[in-house]
Amino acid sequence: MACVFYRVDFRVRDEDRLQHTLNELYRYQADLSTKVLHRGRLNLFFLFLQDLMRRGVVERLGSALDIGCNAGAYAKIMSDLGFASVTGVDLSPECIDRATAEFGSDPTLDFRVENAEELAGEHTFDFILCTEVIEHTQHPELVVANIKRLLAPGGVAVVSLPNRLSLPYLLQLVAYKVNRKQIDHDLRAHLQFPFYRSIAFFDDPPRTRVVATSATNLFLVSASIRLLYRTPIFPAANWLNFHLSRLWPLKFASQSFFVVAKRENTTA
Repeated sequence: MACVFYRVDFRVRDEDRLQHTLNELYRYQADLSTKVLHRGRLNLFFLFLQDLMRRGVVERLGSALDIGCNAGAYAKIMSDLGFASVTGVDLSPECIDRATAEFGSDPTLDFRVENAEELAGEHTFDFILCTEVIEHTQHPELVVANIKRLLAPGGVAVVSLPNRLSLPYLLQLVAYKVNRKQIDHDLRAHLQFPFYRSIAFFDDPPRTRVVATSATNLFLVSASIRLLYRTPIFPAANWLNFHLSRLWPLKFASQSFFVVAKRENTTA
């Protein structure tokens, strides 16, 4: 299946044209860890969505919604993989401006400013993506409720959340303890969601049930990324990290945990 915009890559080199575009869109600047780990999530979503389509989990390629779309790369992937219309919403006008400037020429894409906690309307979607958003909201349960409400019968939602029980977060907690540092607000927000809580959010029959899970980043942390990034072994280490993190049971110890929920009941 062809995709015009995206391709999987484990080198994450700025010299690469696609990576350069992502750098401009997402303003990674000097944040090497964010750049590498975000590329891992993009890699996973690109492959995972195609797998869900091949297996028939995603049955319809009609309307899709990207909640917290940021600069629009995920929405563009969905469009290129065949969805007839993709709506991207984000709280940041700056992100929506960047997404529109880069991808606005694609007639299947529409970007607008909207709060994930206050999504209005009764229009439902065949596919909903919400990746690395819920942990940044004041009321996560409202975002979860909105996803369930906006999912059409037979529709599929892919949601990713940080996994408190992952090796990277556990190592980070150990470092905080050793250095006697207080856990800051951002890290505390990311530690609210062990993988089993993410599953419980959406394993909610008859409304939705969890039909698949995946994950990315088993063992890379900021220090190891900085150490390895410019070495010849980095692409292989990044590739190994990516593929190990998707395996059972290692996915339950990986940092970004993906849940696939499907609405089966047509009346609930």
